[in-house]
Amino acid sequence: MKDKDCIFCKIIDRKIPSKIIFENNLNLAFLDIFPISRGHTIVIPKNHYTNLEDIPDDKLFELYKSVKQIATIVHKKLKIDGYNILQNNYKAAGQDINHFHVHIIPRNLDDNRFIVKIPRNQATEDELNSILAILKS
Repeated sequence: MKDKDCIFCKIIDRKIPSKIIFENNLNLAFLDIFPISRGHTIVIPKNHYTNLEDIPDDKLFELYKSVKQIATIVHKKLKIDGYNILQNNYKAAGQDINHFHVHIIPRNLDDNRFIVKIPRNQATEDELNSILAILKS
């Protein structure tokens, strides 16, 4: 299943050139052309799934097995200090291409290329209980 207008489906079908670093029967990985850092890689399923909610569990499991394999290779061969695994869902979360994909972003200490800022304001007991009630209803 493919989407004829999807840029990632076109990469899978070799209609758009890419720097493929990994491929198996289910997944494909290629270098991001707008990298956050050297070696920034995108891993996609060969079937078109829009986001995390759309991809079947068995395909998700196989994709993350590939992510782990590729991240290990990137880590060792590029001799980086670490890496981020990033996956965005919907526009509000930064998803620009509506084909499920995972970013492997190589990192080095003090690179300041990609900073995740996590707020450290503790929620009140009432806020937590309110959210819990909504999610469990």
